[in-house]
Amino acid sequence: MMLKSRKAIGIIGINLFAIASYFLLAILAKAGFAWESSAVTLWPAAGLANALVIAHGWLVLPGLVIGNFLGTACDPTYGCSVKPFMFCVAFAAAAQAALIRSVLIQRKLLKDNLTRFPKLMGFLLWIGPLGNWPAATTFFLYKLFYLGPFVFQDQTLSGTLFWWIGDSLGSLLLLPLLLMLFPLRRPIWVERKPHLIGPLFGLLIGVLSAAFLERLLFERIELSIAFIEPLKDLRLLTTFTWVLVASGMMGLILQTSGKAIEQEKQLVRSRLAGHAAGALIHEIGQPLIRLRVRLERIVRSYELCNEELNDQNNEAFSLEQKKEVEFTLKELDAVVLNTRSIQDLTLAGIRDSEGADIADGINRAARQLRPELDRLDQDLTISIDNQLPKVSAGQIQLQAALRNLLANASNAAGEHGVIRLSAKYSYDQVFIKIEDSGSGFDPLSIPNGKERFKSTTGGLGLGIMIVHRVIIDNGGTIDFGKSEDLGGAKVIVSLSSIVRKS
Repeated sequence: MMLKSRKAIGIIGINLFAIASYFLLAILAKAGFAWESSAVTLWPAAGLANALVIAHGWLVLPGLVIGNFLGTACDPTYGCSVKPFMFCVAFAAAAQAALIRSVLIQRKLLKDNLTRFPKLMGFLLWIGPLGNWPAATTFFLYKLFYLGPFVFQDQTLSGTLFWWIGDSLGSLLLLPLLLMLFPLRRPIWVERKPHLIGPLFGLLIGVLSAAFLERLLFERIELSIAFIEPLKDLRLLTTFTWVLVASGMMGLILQTSGKAIEQEKQLVRSRLAGHAAGALIHEIGQPLIRLRVRLERIVRSYELCNEELNDQNNEAFSLEQKKEVEFTLKELDAVVLNTRSIQDLTLAGIRDSEGADIADGINRAARQLRPELDRLDQDLTISIDNQLPKVSAGQIQLQAALRNLLANASNAAGEHGVIRLSAKYSYDQVFIKIEDSGSGFDPLSIPNGKERFKSTTGGLGLGIMIVHRVIIDNGGTIDFGKSEDLGGAKVIVSLSSIVRKS
């Protein structure tokens, strides 16, 4: 009940924000960038609407419809007046934002680095001219329905073109910037933030400054009405030029940031490869040295036993020897398991074209760890939603990551410990939560996955760092915290679904 109330409050809050922000931007745009003015036509509210729908989905559409209607009906100079076409345009503007969101998600442009020219051009065109036509077209069709052929004799056609270009320019300038400021579950835009915030703000300020200078210049020049009319047609051309300039600058900024991110990832992968090589040496070399010493001790003890001890002592020795051999075999199994995990995490393909099956990965990882869980008498509870969609990840890497996280939970829980694993689907994301009843993370040193985590089990602490890299490279997120129910550690992994759950 509490969760539903919070969700309802969140929906109401985001819609109120959409109404207020859209209305405010519309009033500011009418005061400075309306198509009747002498400045460049710019409608930043279109960029806000598109970014809100991309970040928050269909739940924000009612607020955008109301905000668009109020922003269209009210004017800072002439006051408020309601006209029938405003209702149609309000719904068309919401559909326009929904169209852009659908295309960007379908073509996976929100997850791409945008370093390749076709992807970059597709993104710019769809957040610009190709995606921002429904509202202007609806206005024109409404006028055509009522005026018929006379629609070409007034300013309806030029007004429609200004509307389309203004929406396109506003979306080009504001949408990428707002995608980084809104809570969007697209890690690529979080990674872009340090590279994009400064240049995008600079581009926006540059365009606004040039527009104000242009307006100031025209307002200081006394022009006759006969000269102003053809000037509007010229201004239509200059406004379209602004769209081309903004698209070129935005493309350059996005491509540069994408290449910078790719270079950073390559450096991280190289660093991880070095860490993985060190981990392999540690996981294989050190245990094998201990095994060799232990086996030598067994052989030496057996030789002494044959020479000096009686039959009763030989029987006692055989029991001790059996325990020692069993312990040695378990340590060998641990070496093989750890080595395989590191190999799977570092060498397997990052992405599979068909995606990864979460339920299968969880069940396989649990089966591989079952002997160790049974030995420690641990209680593992698994809860998986029915018909989970596949996620954007490699099957082998995902299974290895889950096995690593479960192994960490098992080590922390200790004998008779409790481990819980759940997988749920929500808002095009699959969330995996792993909790244990161990001592939990130190509040002063909760891992972030970007650096080695100080291990209390004698390992190098590379597991969490490698798992973090795998999840991030597959477009997901991983968070660490404390389990409120079990009192130990809690790890939450989120990955984007490939196919929407039916």
